[in-house]
Amino acid sequence: MLDYCMCPKCERMIMLDSDFETGFCLYCGTHISYQEAREFFLEGLKSAVPDELKIEADLSDLIDEDDAQEDTYGVDECREECAKAQEYMGKWDFANAFQKYTAALEWRPRDFEACCGRMTAGILKLNDVENWEDRLDSCIDMIRGQSDWNMAQKSLEYSLDILKRFLSKGGRFVSPAYTCGFFKKLTESFPALREKAAVIYAHCVNVDNAPFTDAARLDHETTRFSVGSYPQEPDKQLSRHLLIIMKYHPDSRQRHSLVRAVYVFDRAVWLRNHDSERIDDVLDFLEGMFSGSYSNEDRKAALDAGYDLLMMGALEPAATQREKLMFLTGVYSWEQIKRMEQFFSGSAFFNRVYLEIYLKQKGASPLSAEYRRIEAKIKSLTK
Repeated sequence: MLDYCMCPKCERMIMLDSDFETGFCLYCGTHISYQEAREFFLEGLKSAVPDELKIEADLSDLIDEDDAQEDTYGVDECREECAKAQEYMGKWDFANAFQKYTAALEWRPRDFEACCGRMTAGILKLNDVENWEDRLDSCIDMIRGQSDWNMAQKSLEYSLDILKRFLSKGGRFVSPAYTCGFFKKLTESFPALREKAAVIYAHCVNVDNAPFTDAARLDHETTRFSVGSYPQEPDKQLSRHLLIIMKYHPDSRQRHSLVRAVYVFDRAVWLRNHDSERIDDVLDFLEGMFSGSYSNEDRKAALDAGYDLLMMGALEPAATQREKLMFLTGVYSWEQIKRMEQFFSGSAFFNRVYLEIYLKQKGASPLSAEYRRIEAKIKSLTK
């Protein structure tokens, strides 16, 4: 079984087979002990998580007086399984902790401590990302009152701190395509954790797109290593991720840089291939930015990135305006160019592209009211 480890010499994250006592670092070639590399990795993670974040269950604050009369069947067995799970959590054996919390829930399916623990261990298993949202859903569904949120939030904070530490060591374990629902629900349901979740999510989106852009500009230390489950095809629905990040990420420079990395750098191939799905996604992102509660600064950054891609403002710098005009005329559909008008109508170049695409439509004529409207706009913009 492959486990996450860290090379004691170069301090890079690697994966070693626990069935063998020794292995080799794929970066520096050092022959290392599995046990030593595993302990070095775990100690590095533990140092980043404060003691007060250890999961502790104080059910006295969470149980209503009326609950004292509930059926007590399975309570002792549930508590025993939870205690075993806590021991595994302390050893950072999240797979076995998950099994014990699951066993606890078999005795008491509505036990809130076991539900929060199972959610936390399930997230930290790292190799089962498709089910993160379901675990969060089941936990939120069991919240009966405001007091219960404290335990769920504490569990999630514990998970996010470990995930962040994992990322800081060069880890890449999660595809945004699989966990968009999880991060969306997390940021909506737990306001205190929004910024931390958005930072982690931005990292995942950035590194997930590393093959298609210069991700090192944003995240140099965390692009050295990649493992995990990913869709076979590249994710073409990036707007849903970026809208979450733009809303909650605390650093405006980083979130704006991410948008440019995802939508602008090295993206001329999208236009050359007439990739309508990706083009529509950029338009979805712009529409989401201008219909949601985003700052004017963020909207301007989104607009600039959208224009630099869709109107080739930052692409093919050696091409002339005329060459770009003739190229883009053959890229966009009439429906797409109409969607763009609300964002780019203040650009004379966009309106020229609009006119060329309009004239390709059946029944279009230079004598029509639509043609004269756009022509008048171009004249006003070029005075």
